[in-house]
Amino acid sequence: MRKLAAWTLGLTAALGALYWWYAADSRMPADADFALDLAEMRRLADSLPGDKPGEIRYEKVTAFAFPGAMIVAGDAWAKQEMPVYAYQLVYPDHTAMIDAAMTRDLAKPDFMIPYFDEAAQHRVEAALERASFILITHEHSDHSGGVLQHPRLAALLPALRLTQVQLEHQQYMKPATVPTATFAGYQPLRYERMAAVAPGVVAVAAAGHTPGSQMVYVRQADGRELLFLGDVSWKRRNIAAQRERPRFVTEWLIGEDRHAVFGQLKTLHRLAGEAPGLKQVPGHDGEAIAELTAAGFLKAGFIQTGSP
Repeated sequence: MRKLAAWTLGLTAALGALYWWYAADSRMPADADFALDLAEMRRLADSLPGDKPGEIRYEKVTAFAFPGAMIVAGDAWAKQEMPVYAYQLVYPDHTAMIDAAMTRDLAKPDFMIPYFDEAAQHRVEAALERASFILITHEHSDHSGGVLQHPRLAALLPALRLTQVQLEHQQYMKPATVPTATFAGYQPLRYERMAAVAPGVVAVAAAGHTPGSQMVYVRQADGRELLFLGDVSWKRRNIAAQRERPRFVTEWLIGEDRHAVFGQLKTLHRLAGEAPGLKQVPGHDGEAIAELTAAGFLKAGFIQTGSP
């Protein structure tokens, strides 16, 4: 009996250690860091002539349902909604896009809330055809699939600003698939740390969640600022608590560079305190979107014409 008790105790301790390591541990590495120069972002946003966007709109196409413990290491296992969005920048005479959500054929039942807004997806599809430029925060199909699976993708290529790194890592776009010949002669967006893409819009390289992850800084015509994070953080809580996704998610499911993401969370946490007027937009946080909508930073629903 003593041997059985000792064996049981040892097994319990081993399992507990494994659970802590793969599901609960989220210690910030001492050397984690990410360079993010807000002054330079602002300078680049003002560097191109022309009007800045007057408003930013969004469509919610579908949603995942993830246990909280998959979103923030060590949190409870109760499920949380993870909305899937596309964003529209509205200029005086044209529109542009940040992310493209996903098509129904990509919205597999695993981890999905059982609904798909067909009307919203059709509005996204139509908006992509009108957009003067389309930025994708990272390769994953819930952000890129709406454009990659678009029935007229070839016609969208002049507006699509995939980065060189995103184009080189199309394996991260699965299950979205694009015939190799589609990108023959395509000229991707190339930059090192930051690049002005349009008046008021700056792309910021942020490899970690995927090799081609980038944030998008937007300064509106009235001076209000937003930083679209893609999936650097799924929820604001990742930033507020400076806690990553658990290892079983980052290492087994998505192949994420945890150290790089920790540095980004650390910097974003610091930036939230230093520049509270700059609103950070996590990848899948319905509460954050609702608050930004109530405060007038975002508006629900795409405009339905080529120009406002």
